[in-house]
Amino acid sequence: MAADTFAFKGTFFHTPAYGQLEALRDAVVVIQDGKIARVGNSDDEAALMREFGLSEVRRLKEGQYFVPGFIDTHVHAPQYKFTGTGTDEALMDWLKKYTFPAEGSFRDLDAAHHRYALLVKRFLANGTTTAMYYGSLHLEPNLILVDTIERLGQRAVVGKVNMDRHSPDDYVEATADGIRDAEEFIKYTQGKKCTRIEPCITPRFIPTCTPELMKGLAAVAQKYGTHIQSHISECCGEVNCVREMHPEYASDAAVFEEMGLLTSKTVMAHGTLLSDADIKHLASRGTAVSHCPLSNFFLGDAFFKVNHALSLGLKVGLGTDVAGGIQPSMLSAQRMAVVNSRCLRAHKLAVSGGTIVTPEMEKDVITFKEALWLATVGGAQALNMEDRVGTFAVGKEFDALLVDTNLGGTAGPFDVFEGEDDLQRFEKFINLGDDRNLLEVYVQGKCVKRGDTFELEAAILKSGHDSDRPMAAPTPAEPNAEPTVDLAHQPSSDSPASGEAEEPAAKRSRR
Repeated sequence: MAADTFAFKGTFFHTPAYGQLEALRDAVVVIQDGKIARVGNSDDEAALMREFGLSEVRRLKEGQYFVPGFIDTHVHAPQYKFTGTGTDEALMDWLKKYTFPAEGSFRDLDAAHHRYALLVKRFLANGTTTAMYYGSLHLEPNLILVDTIERLGQRAVVGKVNMDRHSPDDYVEATADGIRDAEEFIKYTQGKKCTRIEPCITPRFIPTCTPELMKGLAAVAQKYGTHIQSHISECCGEVNCVREMHPEYASDAAVFEEMGLLTSKTVMAHGTLLSDADIKHLASRGTAVSHCPLSNFFLGDAFFKVNHALSLGLKVGLGTDVAGGIQPSMLSAQRMAVVNSRCLRAHKLAVSGGTIVTPEMEKDVITFKEALWLATVGGAQALNMEDRVGTFAVGKEFDALLVDTNLGGTAGPFDVFEGEDDLQRFEKFINLGDDRNLLEVYVQGKCVKRGDTFELEAAILKSGHDSDRPMAAPTPAEPNAEPTVDLAHQPSSDSPASGEAEEPAAKRSRR
């Protein structure tokens, strides 16, 4: 996605090191062909204008700042439709009651077009310039997801979900079919030659994937050099299920290792129940963990110790885990990461039975600065993109958010008072801000959202080539949900109500 040469002058916030918030004040940043070509100061402005043939440099207003685009390392794209609901079940029953029926309904391709446009627009509006997406089981809806991401300008790693056991009768695949479709998905995505979008191998998690499927997918990933994503040591129900199914392995990590799925391009979600030995093993493979604090509160049974994992050499990114996480916002994820760390501190104090906070209890605590690093640099490292995005270093692609802290009263989410400096304003944005504070969103140096307008889509509509525009189709009624297998081997009294929705009239793909 080529872009003209242009420049901004103002304050740029980023976190070049863990816990280090750097403010580049009165910086002149030149963007050329989508990349940061120069970072200078006020004294360099005239020379930079001459060097790059610029007639002007755009100056940010007081209270406006740039921050690197947020990187969400764990999103279930088809679950977006029920985000904010379904908070009443543990993981294994939650999958049966909400997730599998919702994901299966994306076989309606009209619905997939409509919903995925809403998904990508929402994430861009919330400042997520890069997302690692899980798709659904069937091939065709995942192709629509890729097309939608390409159309709207987001950066993404995308995978077709695979599952060949312990799944609903209408939401399961034969092993050979799953491997074939995963390869077809990779070919389709790589064939677009879009530098923003990379395909990913996605075995859902161990309980729904046979060893044959996992090994076959590992071979496909090696053949095409793709990313891999799955879930690991997420909660007690999942871990106990794996122990029952695979008593020959000591842990989830041991299973994934045997299947060939732990690589330097692998991102495993959650990891709250990983042992130190498992963490060290993942680190030795270059595998990353996506920390999903909000969904861990709802569906997990433990807290992830970010500082401890990093100290053991593990790469750690941050994820919303929509829809297990109820908010599609990386600002929320950053706040929850801080809360998660404070919960670890409180737990240690409670276990001690005392009232003295020791340095040991403080080891797990992080601030908004560490959380911002996780949402930018940490995510870039997890996705092997640290040479491309995450900071405002020269040579990196300009994925950035233009933040405005001047909104006051009911027009914005927070107020600014006399005497507050830019650091205080910026901290307020991280802790209190939302999409209203984001004036512009840039990916590869291209403004993909300005105000309420999604620029790439607007250009397509203006050109008149809008026959396939994502928002054209209304969302059909949802298909009926079929009874599903109890992954935890326990009978469940909860089942989806039958007859609540009519079968969509739109043509369906059953591949």
